[in-house]
Amino acid sequence: MRPGPPFGEEAHVVAPCCCCGKVAQLQTLWTKSNPMTRFHACPKSGGRNNGCRFFCWVDDEMPPHEKGVMAWLLRRMRQLEQDIERMRAREKKLWVALFILWVVVVFV
Repeated sequence: MRPGPPFGEEAHVVAPCCCCGKVAQLQTLWTKSNPMTRFHACPKSGGRNNGCRFFCWVDDEMPPHEKGVMAWLLRRMRQLEQDIERMRAREKKLWVALFILWVVVVFV
């Protein structure tokens, strides 16, 4: 779960006040069962004191097909992010190997 809506949609959502009197925070779920589903929650929730436990859905439930597509896209995005990290690590090793080879060629 990450705070805030995707793509700057917060302008279209009116934030209610929770039972504590604070403005509820807009958050987005990124789970398989509720991908990109937004909700309002007490800003104090999630810490040691769970606030007033205010909770309110913003979006309607997605149809099953859309949930499946979103879950696949999220899985694919995570796979690509892992691929990028592996490629960066490989690139770093190649730069080190290139530097060592350069030192050997120049100084030997």
